[in-house]
Amino acid sequence: MAGPTCANKRDWSFLIVRDKAMLDKMADANGRPAEPLRHCDVGILILGDLDRAFPPAKDYWVIDGAIAGQNMILTAEGLGIGSVWLGTWPQMDRVENQRMLFSLPDSVIPHSVIAFGYPAEDKNDEHPDYEESQVHFEKW
Repeated sequence: MAGPTCANKRDWSFLIVRDKAMLDKMADANGRPAEPLRHCDVGILILGDLDRAFPPAKDYWVIDGAIAGQNMILTAEGLGIGSVWLGTWPQMDRVENQRMLFSLPDSVIPHSVIAFGYPAEDKNDEHPDYEESQVHFEKW
């Protein structure tokens, strides 16, 4: 919640799920890529709240939700907790499935799900943190 939001509207909410049966239902609602939910310790559904969004630019809720999710993932990593981002929005079938699962009001939109847990093994990071070819100075 410490991250920025458009006009400081804090247009997100978080639904925390620990119940294994509900995590399974969330996985079903998000489809095959959400299988990590079946094995995690906790899942967090990030939600955008259009009633709280900045009126002239309500679509910033999407960015605000992404910032909040990124902060959760970075914090978890620092604590030795594994996580995986499981996209929901803008795949409307996933959005509607999560909305129905949790009986969400129309103004609350599922953004993404993050599965958290302790890794079963050390991961071998095949991707370097810094890729020089992706950084450009002064020109493309």
